[in-house]
Amino acid sequence: MLSLLETDFPTNAGFVRAKWAPLLLRPILGSPEQLVIGVAAVNEGGFHLERANSFARLTCLFSGEANSAILAAQAALDAFEIDLSSRALNALAEYQPIFSGVALGEIGDAEGQSLKSIASSWMASLSSLYSATAEIALVSDALVLADAPEIARPRDRLPALVLDYVKSKRAGLDRFFSEEIREQHARRRANASAVYIDFAGSRVVANFGTLSATHHVASVDRIKRRLWDLKVDRDNEKGGLAKRDHEMIVQHPSKTDPQFSERQLDRMEEALAALEQQADQEEIRFRPMNTINQIGDHLLAKEAA
Repeated sequence: MLSLLETDFPTNAGFVRAKWAPLLLRPILGSPEQLVIGVAAVNEGGFHLERANSFARLTCLFSGEANSAILAAQAALDAFEIDLSSRALNALAEYQPIFSGVALGEIGDAEGQSLKSIASSWMASLSSLYSATAEIALVSDALVLADAPEIARPRDRLPALVLDYVKSKRAGLDRFFSEEIREQHARRRANASAVYIDFAGSRVVANFGTLSATHHVASVDRIKRRLWDLKVDRDNEKGGLAKRDHEMIVQHPSKTDPQFSERQLDRMEEALAALEQQADQEEIRFRPMNTINQIGDHLLAKEAA
């Protein structure tokens, strides 16, 4: 007769219990399509956020616009990790997205050897943007490490054009522009989790963004990321003696521009309203303008005040 002892059965001794939830990205505004970009496992002892590490796969879906989706995902993950570090379980129960296209999935209970093992096992089973091991992906005939921390930042000519205008009006003010903008002809790669500020003057800190009618979704995503950079910089500046205005300056076509259809212009108006609402929530001044001259004159006036 087979004799079984209690010790013959698996035990959960040494396992930890935790709440877990997936972080979801909806890369197309208004679409229910979503991607799992991270899983957080949290308990009273701490947290672990397992991130997507195969973002290069997005190039199959979005081609040249993949960088915008990756930047949005990285910014959302960075913000979530900061929130988890300060609010732990409350960061799950009261999740506050920084972008309209980011959401937290259903919260569940789990047991595992560690918070990391819980989060990574759920990522492996839920996310098409995750690999348990580093992978090499062939993208545009070039080998790219899929979990590399650096990606190319999409270029926007607006900051360089504003710099040229300001330099022509007031010598020396160009020093307030970032080195990346001043050396606009240099080829650079940038860390997706870093914070970038385009203009840091004595009275105003500003980022610039172009709202495009032809690449609408990608341009909105870039502006949202620049808003997040301003929020982080503003929060880091709190408590200091200097109190500078933080502004998101967006260049967009005029309502009377004949190059665009009424539908395109209506869509841009909706995007501007949504972006302004998000900026208000973060206590960032949102300034939509039509021309380079308007933007440059605004900076000149602010720094002359």
